[in-house]
Amino acid sequence: MIVKQVLPTDKDVVSLIEKLNEYQIGLYGLAACNLESPESLLVNNAFMVGAFMEDTLIGIGAVKIVDTYAELKRMFVREEYRGLPCATLILTELENYARSKGIAVVFLETGNQHHAAIRFYKRMGYREVDSFGAYRPNDVSVYFSKELINRS
Repeated sequence: MIVKQVLPTDKDVVSLIEKLNEYQIGLYGLAACNLESPESLLVNNAFMVGAFMEDTLIGIGAVKIVDTYAELKRMFVREEYRGLPCATLILTELENYARSKGIAVVFLETGNQHHAAIRFYKRMGYREVDSFGAYRPNDVSVYFSKELINRS
């Protein structure tokens, strides 16, 4: 398995983003979802990576630099590849990118029905926070942050 940079508008990436959108809308309804489009990720200079098994894209994730922090976006692994270290490799690459840009903290928003994702982020050192940036607490979202650079 290899992880490398991809463009959010690549055909295979768009296909995975569409699968993620379907999954999220199915759980929460469209109004409760924060579905950033591939075009928006591109315009906002998000750094996106894909995990590949041979030539097959099996997972994606992106990070956007927002002022003094980074936000993780569009993390998704194809169902048949879950349980492999794919998500860990993607997340590590995104955190390393943010760290290389001098970013000290990364945030993310996920849904309260994404139980496996919540367990994964906690295992990876993320802690739950009330909200961040323009997000506000609601009945669906769960917010996390992780310090990337020790500020002591």
